[in-house]
Amino acid sequence: MRHFRTALAPALVGLGLTLALTSALASAPALATPDEAPSVAGHADSRLGARGGSLSFSPAAYVGGQALTFSGSLGVRGARRITLQQHMNRPGDQWFAVRGFSGSTAADGSFSFSFPAPAMLGIRYRVVAKGGAATPPVSFRAKGQDLTMWVAGPDPTNARVPGQPVAGVPFTLSVDTTPSLVRRPETIGLPVFAGRTLTLQRRVDGDTWETLGTSLVLADGMGYFPGVTSAAGTVVYRVRQEDVVSDGHRIGWMQTFPAYVTVLDAGEVLPAATAGRPVVPPVARTVAPTGTQRRGAGAASATASSRYGWYPTLWDYTWEAGQSLTSPPDVGSVRTGWWQDYADGAGRVSRQNGGLYLDSQRSNAGGPGDFGTTRATLVGAAQAYGRWEARLRLKTAEATARDFAVLVELVPERAEDYACGRRNITLAQVAAHSSAMSFGVKADTRQWTRTRTVPSLVHTSPAVAVEVAPDHITWFWDGKPIGTVKDRAAVSGVPMTLRFSMVGDQTSEHNQTGVVSDWQRGFALGRGRQVRSGPALQAGTLTTCES
Repeated sequence: MRHFRTALAPALVGLGLTLALTSALASAPALATPDEAPSVAGHADSRLGARGGSLSFSPAAYVGGQALTFSGSLGVRGARRITLQQHMNRPGDQWFAVRGFSGSTAADGSFSFSFPAPAMLGIRYRVVAKGGAATPPVSFRAKGQDLTMWVAGPDPTNARVPGQPVAGVPFTLSVDTTPSLVRRPETIGLPVFAGRTLTLQRRVDGDTWETLGTSLVLADGMGYFPGVTSAAGTVVYRVRQEDVVSDGHRIGWMQTFPAYVTVLDAGEVLPAATAGRPVVPPVARTVAPTGTQRRGAGAASATASSRYGWYPTLWDYTWEAGQSLTSPPDVGSVRTGWWQDYADGAGRVSRQNGGLYLDSQRSNAGGPGDFGTTRATLVGAAQAYGRWEARLRLKTAEATARDFAVLVELVPERAEDYACGRRNITLAQVAAHSSAMSFGVKADTRQWTRTRTVPSLVHTSPAVAVEVAPDHITWFWDGKPIGTVKDRAAVSGVPMTLRFSMVGDQTSEHNQTGVVSDWQRGFALGRGRQVRSGPALQAGTLTTCES
């Protein structure tokens, strides 16, 4: 039986809990830049800008949910109620009010207020008032919070020269909360949150992590867990940097990728001549972004929810600010849901740049180490009948190994209803390097399936949806029905919930893959028009189930 012990150094224990941003660059304000695309009130923006309207925010380096200070002027005198507006910066988008904001100007038309930063890249904010007064817009590009961990070597700040744990001998785990990651330019220049809580955890199984101890982020962005011990073997650790919810911040927690640590038996330690010689991993090479795509670089495709009038939502995860996996949905009447992350390999589920993100390994540049299954399951918002819709896209840096199977499904929420996957409804099953998309439903010993050809999800971002009623199930792709089953036997009638999966195995190397879902929404069945007009699916016998 393994035994773990975490002892925190006195310097860490004595560190105050007050959060302090320590980057000098972060204090500089971001000024309004010329409008990059036509907007609904483009002419008014230009006219008012010439009359002295202004908008800036600080700090310039920030993460989603971090409190920003906005300041400026409408360019016209008089105290007025103001609204903070947002533009998604895509063709056809319009300005709309940012939820949760209220404010007013001073008598001279100036304003200053604090508000959490958006997490999405390339969107714009402006301040408006009645009568058409509006500031020029400002564009946002949040830093992507992330963190790395390793077994500390002679220099605990140097991940390139890690140490080698030995059974029964205390070792230290180092954590860097401001890493500059390969093909992740948004991690360069991350702000430091000194005093932020770090939690060390050990994996028990795919969705269970045992907490071993806590530490704090230091002024240089580093954190340490000294005094860790383990029996010989392979142990999987991770570190969570916890929520920051003071001083106006609304920054959700974020975890490292699982770190596989090999702990040697004392009898396996090399002779003194070579003992302690570290295994040096490849040096991470910073890759300049090539044609980084702005959020506004393409119009959003159609949705079934808009086409058939499903609104209002029961729940809507937009990931617009600094939410964590356990944050409630941004909008809707059902505000009890949260996302359970699962990983039995090297993958991770996180929130990144305004979306839910499943990733197969630490390096976005590819390389060995892509294995196991990674999942995100919505908990606490199940319903037997209704509509579910999500936007989906894939990212990959490799094409030399086998692809992960990427699934968007409805699954029974209660364990006693799961029946080893024999009641699952698949909205989409795709792979990074395939043009085939499969969907269907399982019902004990029967199944209904269909496969269609689709554009690459590496280059497109379709909306996938399903409508489940007592007498039918209909699937949608970009707002259009692509299949219907009218057999009542296909509908289980048990509470169902949304699940994203990237399915691999423990022994095969897979292509590095990322699964991105910008938003996920649930709707009641009683609103709008029900659809029964999709092509028929092929009925068959179900002979296998999930282990």
